[in-house]
Amino acid sequence: MTILLDTNVILDALQERQPFDVEAKEILLRAQNGEITCYFTANAATDIFYLYGKARDLKSAKQVLVFLLTTYKVVSVTHDDCINAMSIPIEDFEDALVSVCAKKVGADYIISRDDKYLRDHSPVKVTEPKDLLLKLTKNS
Repeated sequence: MTILLDTNVILDALQERQPFDVEAKEILLRAQNGEITCYFTANAATDIFYLYGKARDLKSAKQVLVFLLTTYKVVSVTHDDCINAMSIPIEDFEDALVSVCAKKVGADYIISRDDKYLRDHSPVKVTEPKDLLLKLTKNS
């Protein structure tokens, strides 16, 4: 199974944002163990670096980003992706762009806790971390 993680899920795990961190960490661990293929967008990398660095420090932000880049896959964001995102019926441009990137890598799911995104019409199904973990448990 291939997934694309929304920035909020990655930050839940990294910043131990309770009560969401347990499920987020479990997803990252399953990706590390090769149970699933896990992507995040290149622009998520910059957001994570900035937000994590602001909450902690620059050295920690670099260490976390190196870990993410060596453990999971990054999907690029191109000019065409941005154009394509404009044509998706999702009001939030960032969510539309994540959807385009997920489709580009053949993701089965986008994992997010964003309530509005979960209700939008993404070309790739958006599901919450807990629902992904239930699917993985059923399939094992």
